[in-house]
Amino acid sequence: MKLKKILSIIVSAAAAVSALAVSASAIELNKDLKTGWSISTTISGSEFADITENSVITLTYTADPSLADMPGHEYWVIKPMINDAGWPLIENIKGLEPSEDGSSYVVPVDGTEVKFCFPADKIDHIKLAGIAFMGHGVTLGELTISNDEVLPEPAPEAPKGGSDNPATGVALGGTVTLLTSAGVLVLSRKRK
Repeated sequence: MKLKKILSIIVSAAAAVSALAVSASAIELNKDLKTGWSISTTISGSEFADITENSVITLTYTADPSLADMPGHEYWVIKPMINDAGWPLIENIKGLEPSEDGSSYVVPVDGTEVKFCFPADKIDHIKLAGIAFMGHGVTLGELTISNDEVLPEPAPEAPKGGSDNPATGVALGGTVTLLTSAGVLVLSRKRK
């Protein structure tokens, strides 16, 4: 009886893994974009046939940390563009931080992947024309598209310095008091 239950669980787990594998597609890019802005790679529109504004795109990459010692080259960015006339930048990508001049998106030099969603108003154009990538200081790895994943919300920025809003200070003080009270309660219970 137990063997049948174990086999049933294994079969169910295998089916779940297969379903997940079918819902996410991966495209191998393996392209070193170097630093000259003359290297690019394209992905055909057919690869994006099933995307929506909620599809999570995961792009793996490797950044070249040695650029930190090269004046004028100490930045790491990707530039996703519509693979159409003029290669227009895909603006307002959710999950990516625009560069200072707004011409590309910053990737962390110590990171290995970024996750993002294309804006709704660009989806049909991407499905038709595909996308192109240029960048600086990164080697692109693999691009994965998932319709089952949810893009994580960005972490809220910590307040810098003092607060101009007295309500914020009160809320923070109340939270600290509550946490301190909870800690005291736990300690007092352990002493019994």
